[in-house]
Amino acid sequence: MNTDILADLRDVCDALTNPYQHREPRWEWSPSRHKVKLPDHVVILPGLIAQLAELAEIPSSPGGGDDTPTSRPVPQSRPPGNPQALAAYLDIHLGVAKWTILFGLDSRDTVESQVRHLVASVAAQDAEDQAGLLDELRRWQRRAEIICEWREADMQLEVPCPVDDCGERSLRVNVAEKTARCVACGCRWAEEENPERGVYSIGVLAGFIADHKRLSKAGADRAREEERVRKAARSGRSAA
Repeated sequence: MNTDILADLRDVCDALTNPYQHREPRWEWSPSRHKVKLPDHVVILPGLIAQLAELAEIPSSPGGGDDTPTSRPVPQSRPPGNPQALAAYLDIHLGVAKWTILFGLDSRDTVESQVRHLVASVAAQDAEDQAGLLDELRRWQRRAEIICEWREADMQLEVPCPVDDCGERSLRVNVAEKTARCVACGCRWAEEENPERGVYSIGVLAGFIADHKRLSKAGADRAREEERVRKAARSGRSAA
């Protein structure tokens, strides 16, 4: 078992399923116009899956409890609140079911418990499945953080994916983390490449993007010049 993958799985699992402490720094200005730090505003937030359920206004289970999606009763005839949150929440449910069947595990009462069960059993799986589960959990985490407004959405590029079998214009770039991914084929790029897990050099991708933009500009300039020549020719014939 790769200990790095295990540690990463536990971290992502905690973010998805467990409550955590969020600190918001606070400051005020003194009468002498000095900036004075106040005690942080501290709140305990539920895990990201529970936050998605809250945004989607998914009703709690009849039994209630700390591990249910939300304790707030919602009339069954009321439509869900945030459709993006609902879609992400259902996507996690489907993904968890897929991995549960793949690993041959029994089912737990809640999706949070099932995610913990998957991570706890991952040591018995092969390296490919371990890496695949980590990639999927990270995708769920990233999507939930964007919907819950804990992070900015990745920038979308109007550049085709360089992977031969893809070519879709579905590249997403995280400038702060210096990473990129293709939504269509799942290929990823980072500063530290790992081809066995489908992670390639961000520098190579940057070179591809620069070449594509240069060629696109040259093609656009050529098309404009050809159009200018055609217009001049039409104008000359009309004058004659």
